[in-house]
Amino acid sequence: MAKLGGFIRKFTGSIGNVTFKQLGGQTVVSEKPEKKASPKRSRAQMLRRVQWANLVNLYRAFNGNLHPSFENRAATVSDYNEFMSANFGAVPVYLTKSDARQGGAVVAGYQITRGSLPSIVVSDGMGGEPVTDINMGGITIGATTTVKEFSDAVVQNNRDFQNGDEITVFIAEQYENIETHVPYVKVLAQQITLDQSDSVTKVRSLVGAGGFSIVDGNLAASSSIDGGIAWVHSRKTSSGTKVSTQRLKVTNSYLANYQTPEALDAAIKSYAGEMQEPYLVPDATEA
Repeated sequence: MAKLGGFIRKFTGSIGNVTFKQLGGQTVVSEKPEKKASPKRSRAQMLRRVQWANLVNLYRAFNGNLHPSFENRAATVSDYNEFMSANFGAVPVYLTKSDARQGGAVVAGYQITRGSLPSIVVSDGMGGEPVTDINMGGITIGATTTVKEFSDAVVQNNRDFQNGDEITVFIAEQYENIETHVPYVKVLAQQITLDQSDSVTKVRSLVGAGGFSIVDGNLAASSSIDGGIAWVHSRKTSSGTKVSTQRLKVTNSYLANYQTPEALDAAIKSYAGEMQEPYLVPDATEA
């Protein structure tokens, strides 16, 4: 640091990495410390980083409706923490830094709940519709179908369900911004509580056909979905809410584009690249 007089004695501001300021009637000159470049990370670190954003942004798309989704979690652990732990590295999806910052998300086969109730099995129908293993006993769901009729069909034909249980559907639809080409997700959540005494309320006043239709006698989606879908069975008990373990059933035309080696390379480069591993260091460690 230096003190100057003469023609620049009243000057303040910066020129390059040099700063001028007034102190005690004199001009004091100091040099800004050089900003160190962000260190490059190893490939293993970059693999973690480029997958993290998709999980975060997809969880946000559920808009807080995944609660309580993981049974027996510690009081200090959130549903979000459990979701991240259950899915990190399970289904690779590589987003660039730009896509991640703009809220980009791609639907993948992530686990959204974990619990003690039997899982709802989802398969493909003849028309490509996702179809559950919930037998509806031959009823149809129309404008006049009541909650009682729906509930009777579920309880009487499926031993794992009882009156008071809830069926929730999550439909995650995949989109792409036409201007930026950033992928994004919209999640529709609907639920119906089984009530065998409610002969007044109509099913269609509570839920739409998207996740509550009948295909081949079973509860199903009304059509194929470009994204993913999951039905969750939940039950309120004295010890807390129980849920079925479910993961998204995915038919997403975008997904494969974000799982390629090229997508991984693009994502890593967008974060300033990876650290070059020493050429002569073996991959394996001696036992």
